[in-house]
Amino acid sequence: MSSLTQNGWKLLEGIYSAEQVERFCRHLERLTLDSGESVRQRDGAVYAARNVLEICPEMKDIWRTPRLEQEILTVLGPDAGLVRALYFDKPPEQTWALPWHKDLLIAVESHHPAAGFSKPRLRVGVWHTEPPVSVLEQMLTLRIHLDAMTPENGPLEVLSGSHKTGKNLVISGFTQVTITSAAGDVLAMRPLLVHSSGRSLPDCGLHRRVLHLEFSGLPELPGAMRWNQFLPIR
Repeated sequence: MSSLTQNGWKLLEGIYSAEQVERFCRHLERLTLDSGESVRQRDGAVYAARNVLEICPEMKDIWRTPRLEQEILTVLGPDAGLVRALYFDKPPEQTWALPWHKDLLIAVESHHPAAGFSKPRLRVGVWHTEPPVSVLEQMLTLRIHLDAMTPENGPLEVLSGSHKTGKNLVISGFTQVTITSAAGDVLAMRPLLVHSSGRSLPDCGLHRRVLHLEFSGLPELPGAMRWNQFLPIR
């Protein structure tokens, strides 16, 4: 049984070189020029961004490596595609924390309700809904780390195996793991995995930039609902 199947997460080390990480960062500098609701920034530092595929279209393809593509296709099957991209950072001057949670929302095309989905609500110009658990079980997130993730800069905490509880936020009975990584590593995780992160330590001067990519093995959603975007892997 693979660690992703058993634990709900797997760290893929050394996916990108320092030069490739720098290329990501150069393209993502475009976020600082966007003054719309998609990008949250303070004092010139971007700490969160939605709709990254629209603001930085290069992100649709520059993440591609044979190893990652094979990982996605192995987990999700031959029809898998990229459905959403987010960006976040914990800059020293704007650190933040998130409590235990699961990633339950997807980006969709329409505001019309559909059986099995929550009522869509608008987030920064894009409709989002909570789909049936069967849809979330066919999804995989890749978190591309553009900086080292250390004990000092608010690393990700996960509860291994908690993706097996469906949408229920079950905290007890699981092993808590603090994940650290190098720049260029990629964390593969299931959206139903319970995870959280704390603030950076007070004297920490490190960023923690992450490009968050969501994939689905379902080109077509159940009923009349459609993805906001679906970019096939192959």
